[in-house]
Amino acid sequence: MIDLSAIGWKEAALVALVILAVYMGYALFRLSMVSARSTTAVAPPEEGPASTPAPTAEEIESMLDALLDRRLAPLMQQMETRMDLIEDRVDGVGRRIETVNQLPPVAPQYSEALSLAARGLSAEDIADQCEMSVGEAELVRTLARSRGMGEGDEA
Repeated sequence: MIDLSAIGWKEAALVALVILAVYMGYALFRLSMVSARSTTAVAPPEEGPASTPAPTAEEIESMLDALLDRRLAPLMQQMETRMDLIEDRVDGVGRRIETVNQLPPVAPQYSEALSLAARGLSAEDIADQCEMSVGEAELVRTLARSRGMGEGDEA
């Protein structure tokens, strides 16, 4: 009996290689048998007087161009639609940037007051935290509401 524990990886690789070679030979043999059957089963086409001549290279090229144009036309239409949509979005973003750039700059003291007003603090609280008058704080709250930042609460 063969001692299987003495077989190493080299022997196992060699056995696998032999099995693979035998399988490849068998597959090639079967493939040659199938191709031999198909060549004998297919009769050669008969040349008749009514057969059409083979198309020229220019005709083939024009047919391929027409086929390509038919297949690409819907894709090109989709691409144009998407490009129009992207252009509209870019224009919208550009208009928003222009609007933001046209807003007057806000002093740091007032930017903090605007953020407090956006949170809904009362004019007195804003005046205390930002060290400004209550009138200024009310103006800041009004500005925040006009920009849509405030909650609309009157304290």
